[in-house]
Amino acid sequence: MLGSQEGGNPDGWGVAYFEAADVTLIRESTPAAKSPMVHFLESQAPRSDLIISHVRRATFGARNLANTQPFQRVLGGHTHVFAHNGFVPPFNLHKSSAWLLPQGDTDSERLFCHLLGYLEPLWSTGSIPTFKKRFDVVKRFAREIRERGASNFLYSDGLNLFAHAHRHTLPGDAVSDEPGLYVSLYESARGSDMAIPCQGLRSEGSCSYQALVTSLPLNDQDWVPLRSGEIACFAHGRRIE
Repeated sequence: MLGSQEGGNPDGWGVAYFEAADVTLIRESTPAAKSPMVHFLESQAPRSDLIISHVRRATFGARNLANTQPFQRVLGGHTHVFAHNGFVPPFNLHKSSAWLLPQGDTDSERLFCHLLGYLEPLWSTGSIPTFKKRFDVVKRFAREIRERGASNFLYSDGLNLFAHAHRHTLPGDAVSDEPGLYVSLYESARGSDMAIPCQGLRSEGSCSYQALVTSLPLNDQDWVPLRSGEIACFAHGRRIE
Protein backbone atom coordinates (compact mmCIF):
# COMPACT_ATOMS: atom_id res chain seq x y z
CA MET A 1 0.00 0.00 0.00
CA LEU A 2 1.51 3.32 -1.08
CA GLY A 3 0.43 6.70 0.28
CA SER A 4 -1.99 7.70 2.99
CA GLN A 5 -5.48 9.11 2.68
CA GLU A 6 -4.90 11.37 5.67
CA GLY A 7 -3.79 14.97 5.11
CA GLY A 8 -2.02 15.64 1.85
CA ASN A 9 -3.12 12.79 -0.45
CA PRO A 10 -6.48 14.02 -1.79
CA ASP A 11 -6.04 13.41 -5.52
CA GLY A 12 -7.49 9.94 -6.05
CA TRP A 13 -7.15 6.39 -4.86
CA GLY A 14 -7.23 2.84 -6.16
CA VAL A 15 -6.97 -0.76 -5.08
CA ALA A 16 -6.23 -3.92 -7.08
CA TYR A 17 -7.45 -7.33 -5.89
CA PHE A 18 -5.70 -10.25 -7.56
CA GLU A 19 -7.48 -13.50 -8.33
CA ALA A 20 -4.93 -15.84 -9.93
CA ALA A 21 -3.86 -14.22 -13.23
CA ASP A 22 -6.62 -11.60 -13.25
CA VAL A 23 -7.39 -8.50 -11.18
CA THR A 24 -10.38 -6.53 -9.94
CA LEU A 25 -9.21 -2.91 -10.09
CA ILE A 26 -11.26 -0.13 -8.47
CA ARG A 27 -10.14 3.50 -8.83
CA GLU A 28 -11.54 6.98 -8.31
CA SER A 29 -9.96 10.35 -9.02
CA THR A 30 -11.71 11.84 -5.98
CA PRO A 31 -10.40 11.98 -2.37
CA ALA A 32 -10.42 8.61 -0.64
CA ALA A 33 -11.43 10.17 2.67
CA LYS A 34 -14.72 11.35 1.14
CA SER A 35 -15.50 8.33 -1.00
CA PRO A 36 -18.61 6.21 -0.30
CA MET A 37 -16.94 3.44 -2.31
CA VAL A 38 -14.05 3.24 0.16
CA HIS A 39 -16.48 2.81 3.04
CA PHE A 40 -18.34 0.13 1.08
CA LEU A 41 -15.10 -1.76 0.46
CA GLU A 42 -14.32 -1.86 4.19
CA SER A 43 -16.84 -4.69 4.53
CA GLN A 44 -17.65 -5.76 0.97
CA ALA A 45 -14.31 -5.80 -0.82
CA PRO A 46 -13.41 -8.84 -2.96
CA ARG A 47 -11.33 -11.34 -1.02
CA SER A 48 -7.80 -11.71 -2.26
CA ASP A 49 -4.42 -12.95 -1.05
CA LEU A 50 -2.60 -10.23 -3.03
CA ILE A 51 -3.73 -6.60 -2.87
CA ILE A 52 -2.07 -3.38 -4.06
CA SER A 53 -3.48 -0.04 -2.96
CA HIS A 54 -2.47 3.56 -3.64
CA VAL A 55 -3.67 6.95 -2.39
CA ARG A 56 -2.51 9.80 -4.62
CA ARG A 57 -0.98 13.20 -4.00
CA ALA A 58 -0.59 14.60 -7.51
CA THR A 59 2.87 15.87 -8.39
CA PHE A 60 2.65 15.40 -12.15
CA GLY A 61 -0.45 15.06 -14.33
CA ALA A 62 -4.06 16.16 -13.94
CA ARG A 63 -6.45 14.71 -11.40
CA ASN A 64 -8.32 12.23 -13.60
CA LEU A 65 -8.89 8.50 -13.84
CA ALA A 66 -6.12 7.88 -16.36
CA ASN A 67 -3.60 9.27 -13.88
CA THR A 68 -4.97 7.35 -10.88
CA GLN A 69 -2.95 4.44 -9.49
CA PRO A 70 -2.53 1.49 -9.39
CA PHE A 71 -2.01 0.93 -13.11
CA GLN A 72 -2.61 -2.39 -14.86
CA ARG A 73 -1.69 -4.04 -18.16
CA VAL A 74 -2.06 -7.59 -19.47
CA LEU A 75 1.17 -9.23 -20.55
CA GLY A 76 1.68 -12.92 -21.29
CA GLY A 77 -1.81 -13.83 -20.09
CA HIS A 78 -1.25 -12.28 -16.65
CA THR A 79 -2.47 -8.94 -15.35
CA HIS A 80 0.44 -6.84 -14.11
CA VAL A 81 -0.12 -4.07 -11.54
CA PHE A 82 2.14 -1.20 -10.51
CA ALA A 83 1.99 1.59 -7.92
CA HIS A 84 4.69 4.23 -7.42
CA ASN A 85 5.48 6.84 -4.77
CA GLY A 86 8.00 9.55 -5.63
CA PHE A 87 8.87 11.64 -8.66
CA VAL A 88 11.02 10.84 -11.70
CA PRO A 89 11.65 13.52 -14.39
CA PRO A 90 10.64 12.72 -18.00
CA PHE A 91 12.74 10.15 -19.86
CA ASN A 92 12.58 8.07 -23.04
CA LEU A 93 10.58 4.87 -22.74
CA HIS A 94 12.12 1.52 -23.51
CA LYS A 95 10.79 0.35 -26.88
CA SER A 96 7.72 -1.83 -26.40
CA SER A 97 4.42 -2.83 -28.00
CA ALA A 98 1.71 -0.22 -28.57
CA TRP A 99 -0.60 -1.67 -25.89
CA LEU A 100 2.06 -0.98 -23.26
CA LEU A 101 2.10 2.79 -23.90
CA PRO A 102 0.78 5.19 -21.20
CA GLN A 103 -2.86 6.24 -21.14
CA GLY A 104 -2.24 9.21 -18.86
CA ASP A 105 0.63 11.63 -18.38
CA THR A 106 2.15 10.74 -15.00
CA ASP A 107 5.76 9.82 -14.39
CA SER A 108 4.48 6.78 -12.47
CA GLU A 109 2.66 5.23 -15.43
CA ARG A 110 5.65 5.90 -17.69
CA LEU A 111 7.81 4.00 -15.20
CA PHE A 112 5.37 1.08 -15.35
CA CYS A 113 5.41 1.02 -19.15
CA HIS A 114 9.21 1.22 -19.07
CA LEU A 115 9.33 -1.83 -16.80
CA LEU A 116 6.87 -3.72 -19.00
CA GLY A 117 9.08 -3.00 -22.01
CA TYR A 118 11.88 -4.88 -20.25
CA LEU A 119 9.55 -7.69 -19.18
CA GLU A 120 7.81 -8.20 -22.53
CA PRO A 121 10.47 -10.51 -24.04
CA LEU A 122 10.26 -12.80 -21.00
CA TRP A 123 6.46 -13.12 -21.20
CA SER A 124 6.25 -13.50 -24.99
CA THR A 125 7.52 -17.10 -24.98
CA GLY A 126 4.15 -18.61 -24.05
CA SER A 127 5.35 -19.93 -20.68
CA ILE A 128 5.72 -18.32 -17.26
CA PRO A 129 9.24 -16.96 -16.74
CA THR A 130 11.16 -18.22 -13.73
CA PHE A 131 11.24 -16.13 -10.58
CA LYS A 132 14.95 -15.45 -11.07
CA LYS A 133 14.46 -14.07 -14.58
CA ARG A 134 11.59 -11.86 -13.47
CA PHE A 135 13.49 -10.64 -10.40
CA ASP A 136 16.60 -9.86 -12.46
CA VAL A 137 14.54 -7.59 -14.73
CA VAL A 138 12.91 -5.82 -11.79
CA LYS A 139 16.33 -5.34 -10.17
CA ARG A 140 17.78 -3.88 -13.38
CA PHE A 141 14.81 -1.54 -13.73
CA ALA A 142 15.01 -0.41 -10.09
CA ARG A 143 18.71 0.31 -10.33
CA GLU A 144 18.14 2.43 -13.44
CA ILE A 145 15.30 4.56 -12.07
CA ARG A 146 17.00 5.17 -8.71
CA GLU A 147 19.47 7.29 -10.65
CA ARG A 148 16.63 9.38 -12.10
CA GLY A 149 14.57 10.28 -9.01
CA ALA A 150 12.66 9.10 -5.93
CA SER A 151 11.26 5.66 -6.73
CA ASN A 152 9.39 3.58 -4.19
CA PHE A 153 7.17 1.09 -5.98
CA LEU A 154 5.04 -2.03 -5.67
CA TYR A 155 4.78 -4.34 -8.67
CA SER A 156 3.10 -7.70 -9.12
CA ASP A 157 2.45 -10.11 -11.97
CA GLY A 158 0.01 -12.13 -9.86
CA LEU A 159 2.73 -14.62 -8.95
CA ASN A 160 4.91 -12.49 -6.68
CA LEU A 161 4.92 -9.04 -5.14
CA PHE A 162 8.07 -6.95 -5.63
CA ALA A 163 8.49 -3.98 -3.28
CA HIS A 164 11.32 -1.56 -4.05
CA ALA A 165 12.28 0.99 -1.41
CA HIS A 166 14.17 4.18 -2.12
CA ARG A 167 13.75 7.50 -0.32
CA HIS A 168 10.86 8.99 1.63
CA THR A 169 9.12 11.77 -0.29
CA LEU A 170 7.84 14.91 1.41
CA PRO A 171 5.25 17.54 0.44
CA GLY A 172 6.74 19.82 -2.21
CA ASP A 173 8.57 16.91 -3.89
CA ALA A 174 11.46 17.04 -1.41
CA VAL A 175 13.11 13.80 -0.30
CA SER A 176 14.69 12.77 2.97
CA ASP A 177 17.00 10.06 4.20
CA GLU A 178 14.10 8.32 5.96
CA PRO A 179 13.02 4.89 4.64
CA GLY A 180 10.62 4.89 1.73
CA LEU A 181 8.84 1.63 2.62
CA TYR A 182 8.11 -0.41 5.73
CA VAL A 183 7.22 -4.11 6.05
CA SER A 184 5.22 -5.95 8.69
CA LEU A 185 5.11 -9.76 8.64
CA TYR A 186 2.95 -11.96 10.81
CA GLU A 187 1.15 -15.29 10.91
CA SER A 188 -2.61 -15.17 11.10
CA ALA A 189 -5.08 -17.61 12.58
CA ARG A 190 -6.76 -19.66 9.89
CA GLY A 191 -10.20 -18.32 9.12
CA SER A 192 -9.46 -14.79 10.39
CA ASP A 193 -9.98 -11.51 8.54
CA MET A 194 -7.45 -8.77 8.05
CA ALA A 195 -9.02 -5.40 7.37
CA ILE A 196 -7.40 -1.96 7.35
CA PRO A 197 -9.92 0.82 8.11
CA CYS A 198 -10.75 3.21 5.26
CA GLN A 199 -8.67 1.32 2.71
CA GLY A 200 -10.96 -1.57 1.82
CA LEU A 201 -8.27 -4.24 2.11
CA ARG A 202 -9.56 -7.68 3.01
CA SER A 203 -7.38 -10.75 2.74
CA GLU A 204 -8.41 -14.31 2.01
CA GLY A 205 -9.19 -15.87 5.39
CA SER A 206 -7.36 -19.11 4.55
CA CYS A 207 -3.95 -17.40 4.35
CA SER A 208 -1.60 -18.52 7.10
CA TYR A 209 0.95 -15.76 6.48
CA GLN A 210 0.35 -12.08 5.81
CA ALA A 211 2.65 -9.26 4.83
CA LEU A 212 1.95 -5.54 4.71
CA VAL A 213 4.16 -3.11 2.81
CA THR A 214 3.41 0.59 3.31
CA SER A 215 4.93 4.03 2.84
CA LEU A 216 4.60 4.71 6.58
CA PRO A 217 3.77 2.45 9.56
CA LEU A 218 0.02 2.11 9.99
CA ASN A 219 -0.14 1.13 13.65
CA ASP A 220 1.92 0.06 16.67
CA GLN A 221 2.93 -3.30 15.21
CA ASP A 222 6.56 -4.11 14.47
CA TRP A 223 7.41 -2.40 11.18
CA VAL A 224 10.78 -3.06 9.57
CA PRO A 225 12.14 -0.30 7.30
CA LEU A 226 13.55 -1.38 3.96
CA ARG A 227 16.96 -0.05 3.03
CA SER A 228 17.33 2.34 0.11
CA GLY A 229 17.64 0.18 -3.01
CA GLU A 230 16.32 -2.95 -1.31
CA ILE A 231 13.76 -5.10 -3.16
CA ALA A 232 11.57 -7.24 -0.93
CA CYS A 233 9.83 -10.15 -2.69
CA PHE A 234 6.77 -12.00 -1.45
CA ALA A 235 4.76 -15.13 -2.28
CA HIS A 236 1.53 -16.08 -0.50
CA GLY A 237 2.17 -13.65 2.34
CA ARG A 238 5.72 -14.79 3.01
CA ARG A 239 8.92 -12.97 2.17
CA ILE A 240 11.22 -14.94 -0.14
CA GLU A 241 14.82 -14.48 -1.24
